[in-house]
Amino acid sequence: MLSLLHYKTYQKISKTNHCINFINNPPLFILHGLLGSMDNWHTQAKRLQQFRTVITIDLRNHGRSPHLKGMSYQQMGLDILAIMEYEKLKTIDVLGHSMGGKVAMWLALHYPRRITTLIVVDMAPKTYPLWHQKMLIAMLKAPLLAFQSRQQVDHYLSQFIADNSKRSFISKNLQKRTGRGYKWRCNLKEIVTSYLKIATFPVPTSIFSNQSYFIRGENSPYILPTDHALIKRLFIHAEIHTIKNSSHLPHVEQADDFYQLLKSFLK
Repeated sequence: MLSLLHYKTYQKISKTNHCINFINNPPLFILHGLLGSMDNWHTQAKRLQQFRTVITIDLRNHGRSPHLKGMSYQQMGLDILAIMEYEKLKTIDVLGHSMGGKVAMWLALHYPRRITTLIVVDMAPKTYPLWHQKMLIAMLKAPLLAFQSRQQVDHYLSQFIADNSKRSFISKNLQKRTGRGYKWRCNLKEIVTSYLKIATFPVPTSIFSNQSYFIRGENSPYILPTDHALIKRLFIHAEIHTIKNSSHLPHVEQADDFYQLLKSFLK
């Protein structure tokens, strides 16, 4: 039996105080990236709820979702289907960023009738180098029980992770222990164990023929010109858009441009 993930619904309340009905208005599911959480998408979800019902989700072993064994894309995809069944949703639009983008692509390729529109943010359907390995090892080895402040944790991590924005991002996983020290809120050991699998993408034998949009950061190495042919072979109606002056987090780095682009896709 699948454990239901933690998720949050954003809906515009009408003047009569009635929410939009899920059955007649399938929502947009938003799936975060590695070491992230649904909180990363709160600002965009608040804006989008003015014209769409939005559900943000903590993927397994992240945020406030259950700590579970295994992190294959099939397992993570079935977690999303479980929410759909619980909410009695036949179809959804889905947006996934980074690792969440791979979950979204897996769903679209394996359950195409359940996905109306696919939006993938800065991720291609391919295997990536192990860019996060050094960061994950630093997190795993951090003596969190010895630290009394987030500043001390940041100082320790700065020896291994020079990028301030990366340290700020992963520090959102810190949780104060009762008494002394900190702990990681995410299931870090399972994430590290599954990292090789997360970096890959299962070779698909199907295609997705519904509308799909891929959004890349102009300065990001995640979607390269050489990836375009693969994307359009698997997602035959794919459009690839670039957010200027952004890297792997275009929804944060250029939030207004990103939102306007989403509006054009979803309305």
